[in-house]
Amino acid sequence: MQLILNLVVTMLLAPGLAFSGTIKGTTIFSGKAPLLTPHKTGKYKKACGIDIPNESLVISNNRVKNVVVSLYGKKLETRTDEYRLDQKNCRYEPHIIAMPVDSELKIRSSDPFNHNIHTYSFDNDPINIMFIPDQEEYAQEMEEVEIIKVECDLHSWMTAWIVVTPSSYSAISGDNGTFEIADVPPGNYKLTAWHETLGSLTKDITIKNKDMDVNFDFLEVVQEEARK
Repeated sequence: MQLILNLVVTMLLAPGLAFSGTIKGTTIFSGKAPLLTPHKTGKYKKACGIDIPNESLVISNNRVKNVVVSLYGKKLETRTDEYRLDQKNCRYEPHIIAMPVDSELKIRSSDPFNHNIHTYSFDNDPINIMFIPDQEEYAQEMEEVEIIKVECDLHSWMTAWIVVTPSSYSAISGDNGTFEIADVPPGNYKLTAWHETLGSLTKDITIKNKDMDVNFDFLEVVQEEARK
């Protein structure tokens, strides 16, 4: 009996074990989504192919991919790490990066021709660098919470997004629109879902020592406002 009591006490005292919850959910757009056509590469078709997929709105069965879901609140842990952005096959890979503040972004190019990466940031130092074949990677620490658009000045269709989040508690929805944020300490938070085309939604949530389902429907966003 004493052994069982000791195990129970250990579990209750272990940080992030007994007193934490997991947020699970799905991001959807229940309205009629526009059909996006691929980007035409024009004079660059020999190097890049005739067209490039348009990743600005990827929806399958009303489920939205590439939604960044971030938790906002006090005393949330930030685990810094390294994140990578590649210029490959005339695209940015990945298309969306969610990285906690003070983490390092490393940028490289796998293509055998030039690119010019250009970030449109205000709170973090902007990047405007020409990449030539076999150039060494460039690294920069993202010090402020911000949503940053990335473009290539040489290939107009190349876009990506860097979402610098306030903590490590964030996720990006996958092909089926699902996301999961694990080991969230108990408390009251704001949970925000952001998409580059559909806009942003925020919900107030309370985490206890159990899992929680939170779904987002971007039909709730006034789309005329989201596109501004």
